[in-house]
Amino acid sequence: MKNIVLFTVVMLLTLSCLKESAPDGEREEVAVRVAAAGATKSIDPPESRIQDVNFLLFTPSGVAEWRKYYRDASQVWDGGAYVVKLSLLKDCDYTLCVAANAGRALSPRTLDEAKQLRHYMAYPDEYSRGMLMSSVSAVRAGPGLELGLERNMAKVSLRIDRSALDKDVRLTARSVTVGGCPSSVTPFAPSMARSASDIFTSGFSKSDSDVSALNADDSFALSGEVSLYILENLQGDLLSDVTSDSGKVFTDSRYGEVCSWVEMKFEYHSPSKHTRPGEYLIYRFYLGESLNNFDVRRNVHYRITLRPEGDGLSEDGWRVDKEAIEDEPAKVFFDLHPSAYNECRSGDDFRIWCDISPSGTPVEIEQLAYDDHENVAELYDYTIDPDGHGLTIHTKKGGSALVYFNAGPPVNRDTLALLVIDP
Repeated sequence: MKNIVLFTVVMLLTLSCLKESAPDGEREEVAVRVAAAGATKSIDPPESRIQDVNFLLFTPSGVAEWRKYYRDASQVWDGGAYVVKLSLLKDCDYTLCVAANAGRALSPRTLDEAKQLRHYMAYPDEYSRGMLMSSVSAVRAGPGLELGLERNMAKVSLRIDRSALDKDVRLTARSVTVGGCPSSVTPFAPSMARSASDIFTSGFSKSDSDVSALNADDSFALSGEVSLYILENLQGDLLSDVTSDSGKVFTDSRYGEVCSWVEMKFEYHSPSKHTRPGEYLIYRFYLGESLNNFDVRRNVHYRITLRPEGDGLSEDGWRVDKEAIEDEPAKVFFDLHPSAYNECRSGDDFRIWCDISPSGTPVEIEQLAYDDHENVAELYDYTIDPDGHGLTIHTKKGGSALVYFNAGPPVNRDTLALLVIDP
């Protein structure tokens, strides 16, 4: 689904038009109104924030007639929208290019140069100013007009359906990553990574507490959702006659260097197998709009559900890397999840738990106030898991709290988990 930030372009006739004998003809004044929602408090990008704006106006022949960069968009804030004014020749078709959050003034001399401009990111989640947005639109003096300002990134949301897993199989998500993550984009033209040099060595990723939603299953064994972001990467149709996701692979490494994919890492335990400490079971999946296609389009929200079956080790749908799997089960282990340090917002429910073997190991859980002046009851309520190995914290207000886990014999280990509420 496309999520488009709309802004309104309202055409206003000036009170003192140029004389018909003027060399450039009769003109109209155009007020361009750019409306966007304010910043939101979120771990992910505030997708509608606008910090700076470039306006680029081109004549029918593609020559730059006017451009303006507002380093601080509040300079043109009128209380309801961002407003700039243009002067357009009547009965003349212009092209208006707008870029928000570019972080610098853009100065192409022609429309062709504008379409070749590349915006480079220093790292995959460089959006502290707000997400790069852009638009290319035909404008003409006349009545009111609305234009769409599109985010140059796609949003990829992941969740896990564990309903088809065998009863004693545990898949605990530890990280999610975009591979083949472009490092640049052409704001005013369709964009793709041209070679491996256009790809980040390590793409957009989340780990530990940032992927805890993937380990919180509801009553239907469907997890919460975690989102990643990736610049547009239009590689097109590169395969033919592919019938399953597991067949979406390349024999030509050139394509593998520039196409985008998702990687999910898990700790794995079953009655007969487990991942070695510090190593993970890995699921990989190429992105695209069909089995033969590898396009990742800007301003599109892709939703993907991983549904492993049986022992979770088959390659039906996702390609599975089982190099970290050992045949013999781990006899004794004590693993804290999602991590020793965690963050959340007040009002959130946050689960902290331990994977423990043998399964009958007794566990004590104690809630501690981290700040001496705070009582636990003032920070949160909690619900202990049915197996007694974890708890769900129902937060009330900002602060810091500790949860103490003590596993009895034969494990005989203890650990602390810190939760920072409204960091």
